Amino acid sequence: MPKVSIVIPTLNEQYALPRCLESLDKQSFEDFEVLVVDSGSMDRTVSIARKHGARVLYEPKLGFAVAKNFGAAEAEGEILVFTDADSEYPKDWLKRVEGHFGRKEVVAVFGPLRPMEQRLLHRVMFALTTNWLPRISALFGFYIAQAPNQAFRRNAFEKVGGFDERLRMLEDNELPNRIKRLGKVVFDPRMFVLSSARRFEKEGYLRATRRFLEAYWKIYVQRKAAAEDYPLYR
Repeated sequence: MPKVSIVIPTLNEQYALPRCLESLDKQSFEDFEVLVVDSGSMDRTVSIARKHGARVLYEPKLGFAVAKNFGAAEAEGEILVFTDADSEYPKDWLKRVEGHFGRKEVVAVFGPLRPMEQRLLHRVMFALTTNWLPRISALFGFYIAQAPNQAFRRNAFEKVGGFDERLRMLEDNELPNRIKRLGKVVFDPRMFVLSSARRFEKEGYLRATRRFLEAYWKIYVQRKAAAEDYPLYR
């Protein structure tokens, strides 16, 4: 039984997924499994996942929280790692993730993102929103976590009921702030992941920021689920 399970939700990711899985194949930590939870891809996503030895699960209901919870339920590891198909990982990424859970009080770990695309705007915005803001907010007990780079201790994840499937976005942010009552949440600035900036290339930072701020307001102030769908960009 693997110690770590990596859950990757997918939908038509034939161009991004190979680089993601190839970088996982090169991890220095080897005691892990990969579960690709597909929601009906019409391209080569599933065949690519199988080629790399991933377990492929089918979840027809759309929604990141739904797919990730389904993958977690089927996973065998005691540490549940969640990431995205359009991401890549340094060779020591999983080793660093797993190492944090050597401390019994730790229930969740997350880290920053760096853009695959090297435009200055992307580098600045990723550093600000996924590194410096999370560092500052963590000092006040509020965690700004990113979907491509977070992990949870399985028993704590199950105890709080996993991701909130009512949320159409920010489910990756809400869970660490709910699970913190069970133990310590760690932000590791050295545990970075490379992530595509394709969303911001197409949507723009101003529009994306407005969307996120509205979701934060609904979830944390109005205590409502973010009803607006999170648009997919390929």
